[in-house]
Amino acid sequence: MERFDVAAEIIQEAGKILRRCHLEQAEISQKTGHQDLVTFWDRKIEQQLRHSILTAFPQDSIVGEEYPPQENCDRKVTWYLDPIDGTTNFINQHQNYAISMGCWEGADPLFGLVLDVERETLYWAKHGDGAWQNQTQIHTSGRRELAELLLTTPGLQYTFLESHPYQKQMIQLSRKVRGVRCLGSVALELCEVAAGRADLFVTMRSSPWDHNAARIILEEAGGAIFTVDGGELPLDQKSTVLALNDIELKNRILCV
Repeated sequence: MERFDVAAEIIQEAGKILRRCHLEQAEISQKTGHQDLVTFWDRKIEQQLRHSILTAFPQDSIVGEEYPPQENCDRKVTWYLDPIDGTTNFINQHQNYAISMGCWEGADPLFGLVLDVERETLYWAKHGDGAWQNQTQIHTSGRRELAELLLTTPGLQYTFLESHPYQKQMIQLSRKVRGVRCLGSVALELCEVAAGRADLFVTMRSSPWDHNAARIILEEAGGAIFTVDGGELPLDQKSTVLALNDIELKNRILCV
């Protein structure tokens, strides 16, 4: 089987497990504090995905949220996995969380899949073949005026309330756009921009496994993605993220 076919199969299998699971309080633990959580299911799903990928493609490398990457850095194809993007939503709401799988050959994107688990909605894209929501092709919106734009961010407190070098700019931007929404999942919010239901996305902190699948979907849908200062988004480092429905907006957003 091709890598994409394997990915599409195993992400759906993992989604079925999460929809059926019953989360117990004892299965929840803190990483760095009470707002940074991990569950038994985060680790279980990542283990399952890793096993399936490496069984089919033992020559590939995996970078995931819960386990360190392999020491061999010479492997050409790398998978970026987030077993539950939106763990707090998974714990408190049991909705608005996703499984994210992005596959890259060096610095070249191959494909990305983001499964909105509870809605059973799969966002996916192969490089050069457009972006899709299940079997419907998706595109970013045509809105270009700041006053028409909907901005989404996964963490209101980190974007607008806590001190950081871009705080003033973010507050000014929030006043110029039509509205601000917070879903709490980087992958799903990038897919909202890809599908035209939001127009801008910003976060002060994101990891490669959070965005390296959805960025492929976004770009295939017509969008553009950068760091918050307009730089190239790194493939293998934590960073800020700014996503736009069209690159035409870049300079206007940066000059707010």
